[in-house]
Amino acid sequence: MIHQVVDMRWLKKREVVVYLELRRRFNYAPFNLGDAISHMRPYMPPKVLISTVKYLVKVGLVTSLGDFNYKLNDFDDYLLSEVVYPYLRRRFNLRRRSLR
Repeated sequence: MIHQVVDMRWLKKREVVVYLELRRRFNYAPFNLGDAISHMRPYMPPKVLISTVKYLVKVGLVTSLGDFNYKLNDFDDYLLSEVVYPYLRRRFNLRRRSLR
């Protein structure tokens, strides 16, 4: 699934840490938000984790399965589809215009 983001910002450290810690704990298996909150409670308040997971869903790193269940998406696929491909496409278009 490709999410169209015009001016995408880089992920914050907290977002990367949450993603990597959830991947270490749950891998790519579906997980419940309550389990994620319990796992991450020593590191951050539940409210911060919930907002971070919502943002990760918005950018495409996490998929919402409904009923507070989520699944992580592959980070490499995310980088290719959301960062690398749009960047290269933009660079190609800019370069092509400058060669005219």
